[in-house]
Amino acid sequence: MSDDQETPEVAAIQAQLGSWLDSHRQLKLDLTNPPLDFKKINNSIFNTDQNKVRISIGFTSENLTKNSSLEDFQSSFSFVALDHLPIPDLHGIPSQWDIYPQTPMSSFSEGVTFEQYDPSTQILQLNIETRFFAFYGRIPQEHYIADAGLPKGTCLQLRRDFEGSIKLRAKLHFE
Repeated sequence: MSDDQETPEVAAIQAQLGSWLDSHRQLKLDLTNPPLDFKKINNSIFNTDQNKVRISIGFTSENLTKNSSLEDFQSSFSFVALDHLPIPDLHGIPSQWDIYPQTPMSSFSEGVTFEQYDPSTQILQLNIETRFFAFYGRIPQEHYIADAGLPKGTCLQLRRDFEGSIKLRAKLHFE
């Protein structure tokens, strides 16, 4: 973000994020217990948006069903989009701020490993190894003005490369 967005609060949050990166060096998330509910939002994309987690998983096949095999999911896999993830052990951020890591690309397929699929529970287990390039933060606004910048001190971006390792159990809903 440009310097014109920096306020003492933004500077303090950026310092906390920098300290978090210095001590953790990697974002490790275990999103396996309980499994996250992924709803089918069209014929080939499943999405979850719960508990500060927003992830989409896309496939090339529109014919995947609850009885598909792990191999069916693997061979049809197109992308994963990590739109919003929590940051474990990050404390002291004012509650109105929404902060999450950003990947260099909005979606990707490299580094995604399909571990297991159980048709009886419809749970797909994935491991995702990826790189992040920044933390982004904002204070959500009730009424955005089209084509206008956000008010000073309501958004930030701290750019630093870091690795991510995410374990995910996705409860797929096919209806």
